[in-house]
Amino acid sequence: MGTECGSPTSVLCPTCGHTNVAVTDQGTQHEITHNTVSTQTAFNDSGHPDITLEGLAQSDDKVRFYTGFVNFQMFLVMFRTLLTHGADRLNYWRGESSVGERKYHVKDQKKSGPARGLRLEDEFLLFCMRLRLALLQEHLADIFKISKSTVSRILNTWVNFVYDSSKNIVPWPTREQLLYNLPRAFMDFSNTQIVLDCTEIFIEKPSSHVAQWQTWSEYKHNNTVKLLIGVTPNGTVNFIARMWGGRASDRHITMNSGLIPRLEPGMVVMADKGVTIQDLLPQNVSLNMPPMIPTARQMTEDEVFKTQHIASARIVVEMKMEQAKNYRCLQGIVPLTEIHLIEQMAYICFAWTNLLPPLFKNY
Repeated sequence: MGTECGSPTSVLCPTCGHTNVAVTDQGTQHEITHNTVSTQTAFNDSGHPDITLEGLAQSDDKVRFYTGFVNFQMFLVMFRTLLTHGADRLNYWRGESSVGERKYHVKDQKKSGPARGLRLEDEFLLFCMRLRLALLQEHLADIFKISKSTVSRILNTWVNFVYDSSKNIVPWPTREQLLYNLPRAFMDFSNTQIVLDCTEIFIEKPSSHVAQWQTWSEYKHNNTVKLLIGVTPNGTVNFIARMWGGRASDRHITMNSGLIPRLEPGMVVMADKGVTIQDLLPQNVSLNMPPMIPTARQMTEDEVFKTQHIASARIVVEMKMEQAKNYRCLQGIVPLTEIHLIEQMAYICFAWTNLLPPLFKNY
């Protein structure tokens, strides 16, 4: 990001007719072909997918629509990164029997078993389309000309694999890095280390009464799961907590998130007035939040000014929430059949917003 790249070029392979898409990034050649990304598997017998990587390569608008990545180059960068993490040696989910180490997890060891119905890059495209557009599994099966059960195995496998790999793009910047990238909106809050907020995601009503109670949100008047995230002043997601049922308070989630021990003396946590955690913070770490006003009186002029001043800076976390919610899997109601994946999916969506252009261009 921040570099200029040449336009992708397409070349037709004389052997198989597939398109060879090359992207140049400061001298580094990235290629997607039938024989350069360790995916020497052909399309299945039922025909080519309706949407392919080659079809998206010439349009960054289509890449953004179908995958959420800003352009085709960034899609390739993520795909190649996942290859280095072992994407070509995945142990595909087939229930509890598929858990554990396999020979094809070892470097340079080929994957055993039947050939894939899709090329590896098309599996990743399918996974991205599930996050970005929240397409149903049957719809994805029709698009990619595979069975619904195969779609389910691909999604279960890739969600957990990408979740583990995406932890590397959620940094914890140093004090010096925070100051170097401090936007103008935070000039009066230069010691801010993290801006906190919670978001809720609607889920299908559980059949268990205990689960209904644990996930009931008085704020949303629905069954939800709740996620605490933190961003730096310049809008980089630097903390994503474990997911809780909608009944859990912001204070309880923060207290059990593992965030507090990471806070540095002399730094400030910015949060909404519902996050009452001042007594939980380490010594010399302060909480910056709008003033709590009793309902019996109106705000003073100073309180109005302070509330507006904090809100003008705190909007950065709301902007980040909006970016993540562009992944439609976080909208609507999550079915119970995917409730075991929603924590990983939400983590990936928030982590991937760090791959988008900066929220603030002027520092």
